Amino acid sequence: MNKNLLIPLFVLIHCVYICLSYSQNLKDTQEVDTFFQKYKASREKVDVLVAKFIQKNIYPDEIYTTEGTLVFVKPERIVFTIEEPQKYTVIEQRRIYEYEPEIKQVIIYDLEDSAETELFFIAFAEDLNALRKKYHIVPIRLSDERGKQGISIRPFIDKEEEVSFEEIVLYLSDNTLLPYRLRVVNKDNVQTVVDFESIDINKKIRPEDTQIYLPAGTNVIENDKFKETVSGEGKRIPEPAKLKAEYLDTSLRTENNKEGEYGQIEKDKEKILPEELKLEEKDLETIKK
Repeated sequence: MNKNLLIPLFVLIHCVYICLSYSQNLKDTQEVDTFFQKYKASREKVDVLVAKFIQKNIYPDEIYTTEGTLVFVKPERIVFTIEEPQKYTVIEQRRIYEYEPEIKQVIIYDLEDSAETELFFIAFAEDLNALRKKYHIVPIRLSDERGKQGISIRPFIDKEEEVSFEEIVLYLSDNTLLPYRLRVVNKDNVQTVVDFESIDINKKIRPEDTQIYLPAGTNVIENDKFKETVSGEGKRIPEPAKLKAEYLDTSLRTENNKEGEYGQIEKDKEKILPEELKLEEKDLETIKK
């Protein structure tokens, strides 16, 4: 071959390779963008969400299981109710409220970075574009029969030292793209797996269902400082979430749907979650870098 043709030929091959790589990357990018557009469209329909969950904190030598319910109100109000031991948590924007009835104490604290609380909303967030700027977020394929679509969230390499988790995996239903499982892999070889059950979309709830009731005698600690001891008939915190009229429950409470001792809704005895949800070995596998 003429030596004078080698350099142009090499340049041509290199250009073709770059074009093919660019086309593939563009196709991959378009597929990812299409997925997130569908994800956003599915979330736009959700204004209120109520679900039961089973959470398993998985340590090297034991598994600690808790059950509870959550209430999500768009855009940024989520209430967790843990049944045993009792604990109530409200998260809104950068503020977190944690109430433990056993010791009659509520701790309120603010986070410096809203990204920390954004991760709490990851299972129900409408738009992931803001988080995509802070984390490596990509669609993945799963083998679970409940849904084969998922989302993997990892810190960028240069940010790994700033966060406590290695990966968050969101397992999604094929039809609704709503979550049925959330898996968090931490750096300390501890994993958290949360299975969501009995998800109700846009059901009617009461304003107090978006709050925590504090009885008299509760100590309030805000940002590490004692603030007050609740007196009188107690109070609810924070201010109730703003609910659209169509989601406002104004009916009288019944025996199966009455206000509990701490202002929360008691669970329907006929809808108790199963004690165990199967965790396969693949669910606990070590994250591969």
